[in-house]
Amino acid sequence: MKKSLLSAAVVAMSVGAAGQAAAAPMSPSARNVAQYFSATVQDAFTLLGDTDDATLVYYVPRRGGVAVQSPLSTSPIPRFQISAYYPSFGFFAGEELVNLGGSLSTTSDLGALSLLQSEATAKGMRITPAPATKAQTKFLLSGYAPPNGRVEVKCEKETFQITNPTTGETRTITVPKCYTHEDPTQPYDLDTNVMYKFNSLPALNGSVVAQDISFQATTLPGWTNQLRTFMATGAQWDNVLSAKIDWEIKTSELTRQARFHVNWKSLFEQASAFAAFHLSSCVDIEVRAFFQRLVQCSAENECGIRIEYLQSNGTWGPTAPNDANFINVVNAVQKRLQDELFNEVRKYTTPVNGQVSNQTSSIFTLRANYEKLILEKNEVVYIQYNPGPTDFQAPTMLNVSCLTGGFEMGRVNWNMNDPGCRALLGQQ
Repeated sequence: MKKSLLSAAVVAMSVGAAGQAAAAPMSPSARNVAQYFSATVQDAFTLLGDTDDATLVYYVPRRGGVAVQSPLSTSPIPRFQISAYYPSFGFFAGEELVNLGGSLSTTSDLGALSLLQSEATAKGMRITPAPATKAQTKFLLSGYAPPNGRVEVKCEKETFQITNPTTGETRTITVPKCYTHEDPTQPYDLDTNVMYKFNSLPALNGSVVAQDISFQATTLPGWTNQLRTFMATGAQWDNVLSAKIDWEIKTSELTRQARFHVNWKSLFEQASAFAAFHLSSCVDIEVRAFFQRLVQCSAENECGIRIEYLQSNGTWGPTAPNDANFINVVNAVQKRLQDELFNEVRKYTTPVNGQVSNQTSSIFTLRANYEKLILEKNEVVYIQYNPGPTDFQAPTMLNVSCLTGGFEMGRVNWNMNDPGCRALLGQQ
């Protein structure tokens, strides 16, 4: 038999109850608070419970957009600006470029946030943005993901001589050769990429998921007409500009608890009868079967052992939780009881030619544990198990939409003529 029947490396054994070390978001597998909310709210947010407060709900928005000032007024002000200009110097001198910039907010969908708040209040719950240990921000610019959220393009003119094979005429053509400052080895295609310059600030690590992400950009020539169309219709910018934040949240699991009621006198009687039946020398599979039979017993006075589990309502009962790791830990307690009841005797055989290592086998004999028999007839053994904090991943997508105006009109406006855009601000 192996030295231990089951590994007990992750078991923490003590007398008394164990609580959580500090309040923190709970893993959805440990506490599913999303089930208390509507399908609309579940579609808009990732929801997490709290280790200590059953009425506290942490939220992570699944979608965000342009930050807006005075969202409940008749004239909301998007934190976004856009204008066209003609540079007088540089590689694109005399060509029309577009300057744009603003802030994207993870909590811009105020309509969904208001619905979450009202549903939570109706159930006696409170909401708060989830804390995130790490945040990775990725912008997508016309299919191009800039490293470190930055683009700075440097272009040079490259001259080629082309000869017509029929006429022998030779002419000179000039083409731009562009690279980014971050990667001067890869050509930057002016036909497929959108940004000439782009700078952004990433979401902060070690903060909550309710954040604003600012950016400034200058487009390449040829994008002005499409952006003007966007600003005239309030269309979405997904093919030009979007972003994604991947949050990493430290979540806790439930601390599982079990307890063994041990009647040592009865237990030794059971072990003595079992050993006598096997001629006082049991092998490992027989010892394992002995303990499996005992832990299924419901009365320690009859079998010597009774096992109970802490239920979700705070009471103790025979029903085990649906947690395979915890059940393995509970089973591992038999190693302690095994050492109290049996002595392990190993038999070594002499190696022969061709063998790499010694072959060993074990038998178990009954142990004369007078200390347990005389001084400690009954005992309660508590087992507590928690796998520790786990990393939970939740994304937030950020999109640009519902914007009108800008360019020669100056101020950018929120598209209040669109019911969907009004709903994002929590307005009817």
